[in-house]
Amino acid sequence: MKKILLSSLLACSLFAAGEVYSPSVKDVYADATSQKSIGRLLPTNGVKILATQGDRVKISVKGYQNPAVSNVVYFSDSERVIAVAFAKTATPDIKVVKKGANGKWDEVQTVVYAQKDGFTSDLGGLFAKGGELYKESCGACHSLHQTTHYKANQWPNLLKSMIARTAIGKDDEWLVTQYLQKHSADVNVDKK
Repeated sequence: MKKILLSSLLACSLFAAGEVYSPSVKDVYADATSQKSIGRLLPTNGVKILATQGDRVKISVKGYQNPAVSNVVYFSDSERVIAVAFAKTATPDIKVVKKGANGKWDEVQTVVYAQKDGFTSDLGGLFAKGGELYKESCGACHSLHQTTHYKANQWPNLLKSMIARTAIGKDDEWLVTQYLQKHSADVNVDKK
């Protein structure tokens, strides 16, 4: 009984928090009962919890879509910082909220399901962890580059080329990547 009450209180607190974030990659599903994942939500991307059904939450993901890439919702309207990526065989319902203008991508929204555990309202804490992992691991071999030294689209390949020589675990790889991309020269969430 206590466990049910605690789960209910946690779900209520997530609803009250507005946007919540996953600290790790989360599988997303087309509905509350499907066992087949249709894509992945990457860490530090804000979602709104619309409902709780069993061990899943129905979430709304907002972002941007490059008209040439129909299976990805991006964090930014012109950089490849992935919020949620869908399998090529998936047919998610992605609605255009606002058409992009002057080379910017369309603002979009989609609704999917994810496991309800692990979400947090503490985006600053997630970025702090990503930053600490980057500083501890990447500053051991060479002088540490400022996150703004590279553009968002450069960071994933740079990190991937060196990650095997670091202590960054597989579970935290995308957290560090998202931290670097979102604090890069051309995205930099700290300036927004």
